[in-house]
Amino acid sequence: MTLTVRQIESAKPKDKAYKLSDGRGLYLFITKTGVKSWRSNYLENGKQKTMTYGRFPDMSLADARIAHMNAKNNKGKPETTGITFKNASDKWLKVKLPTITSKKSQRQFIYSLEEFVYPFIGDLEIGQIKRVDLTDVVLKIQEQGLLETAKRVAGRVTAVFDYAQDLGIIESHPANNLTRVLREKRIIKPMPSIPYEEAGELLTKIETYNETITRLGLLFLAHTFVRTNEIRYMKWSEIRDGKFWVIPAERMKMKKTHVVPLSEQALKILNEIELETGECEYVFASPVNSRVPVSENTFLFALYRLGYKGRMTGHGFRSLASTVLNELSPFSRDVIERQLAHKETDLVRAAYNRAEYLPQRIELMDWWSDWLLNQKNAVNH
Repeated sequence: MTLTVRQIESAKPKDKAYKLSDGRGLYLFITKTGVKSWRSNYLENGKQKTMTYGRFPDMSLADARIAHMNAKNNKGKPETTGITFKNASDKWLKVKLPTITSKKSQRQFIYSLEEFVYPFIGDLEIGQIKRVDLTDVVLKIQEQGLLETAKRVAGRVTAVFDYAQDLGIIESHPANNLTRVLREKRIIKPMPSIPYEEAGELLTKIETYNETITRLGLLFLAHTFVRTNEIRYMKWSEIRDGKFWVIPAERMKMKKTHVVPLSEQALKILNEIELETGECEYVFASPVNSRVPVSENTFLFALYRLGYKGRMTGHGFRSLASTVLNELSPFSRDVIERQLAHKETDLVRAAYNRAEYLPQRIELMDWWSDWLLNQKNAVNH
């Protein structure tokens, strides 16, 4: 027996959801909250699935029968209800926009859908849209560098699908947790480093610092541009042939032995510091306790005291060297990167004899120290 409009209108919610059959597989599904939607069941790959045609009274009895007949003519598989994503979005916007007080925000809301969503899925039947269709939409936005916009659009797309599901237009949807496909790009904030035009002034100020070990440590850091921890834990036993500093792999970020050719100026600094710590294990031993290296912030705080807080750090000497060597020196990028990036492929034993680009790197370190000296002399004359 088929349903009548009066039966449908008078159907009341019960403790549990229930169905009213209209015959030939079409039925009205009434939830505990009183929501009424037109549905039918069908088989797909041997599994029973449910097709939702629409919600009563938005979809009349006559329209539901037509939609069901079309689905059956398609061998029981769901046929388009005629409700596209754009149609469902329009319905949702009628409810959503009045809750947004700012007219500007309302326009931005609509614009985000018109610009980023409708051109791709606006005309697709909402029940046939797949997850990959949605991820493509939001990832396209992210690729433009608009991560926050992509997040907002993903939330709005999900809200449209949620609303369509609540209306009974669809039974389920692929838009849940859509933002999880978006990935925050890690922004590495560069360490502060002065412009290279100010290098001479910095060196001049460092030479006025009144604590010997810290003063010499900063100068040695400038001439070798290694990481702060690498210089802190430098040992006298790591000096080889009187002209190379070989840093063991376990202390390197890349976990590979690194060779630092020592320029004439760098060796002069070591000769001076040897008078202070030559009997200690560490080259830059703490003035307070000579059995341990200087503290983690020794060099940083010294730069603060010299007036460079927020403008220069120990790591900043690496940035300074990278800029100058790449922009002003005659050396190839490969040679510069080997000295900066610490990529050695040699064994620890006698690594400095076979290190990649070692002859060029010796020249590079000499060139760098000469450049620093010239910058300092230019300030003092």
